[in-house]
Amino acid sequence: MKNKYNFLWIGILLASLIGGVSLIKVAYANPLNLPDYALLKPQIKEAYSFAKLNSEMLSGLPCNCGCGTPEGAEAHGSRVHSRGLLDCFTEGDISNGGKWDSHASECGLCYEDALEAKKLYDEGKSKDEVRSSLLKKYSELKFSDDTVYGKK
Repeated sequence: MKNKYNFLWIGILLASLIGGVSLIKVAYANPLNLPDYALLKPQIKEAYSFAKLNSEMLSGLPCNCGCGTPEGAEAHGSRVHSRGLLDCFTEGDISNGGKWDSHASECGLCYEDALEAKKLYDEGKSKDEVRSSLLKKYSELKFSDDTVYGKK
């Protein structure tokens, strides 16, 4: 009778271990097959997920980090991002043979602008309104000659 209970406890222990491993696998799942660098921070993951699932919403939106010009592209892997903000995340159509671009994972302007666009779309804004909002955001930035050492 004692051996019978030992097998029961061993079965319970094995079932718990298998369940725990399965739970961990589900918790760290990557159903969109995002690249590793897109999983560095929750915000970056959210932006890359949005880019994959809603690429048409990012296409044509302004990118404000300079990657859309030949001069600025030198600092961004020498590829001019002609499709706007979407090109910061992908090269070509990611669902049809395109590939991921790591640029947005390293550039706060890009992934934060994608999340701003997502927020505005969720509020019911049109693409033109989102574009205008992003353009306005950067047109109103103020730069100063003041430094910690005083004026230049």
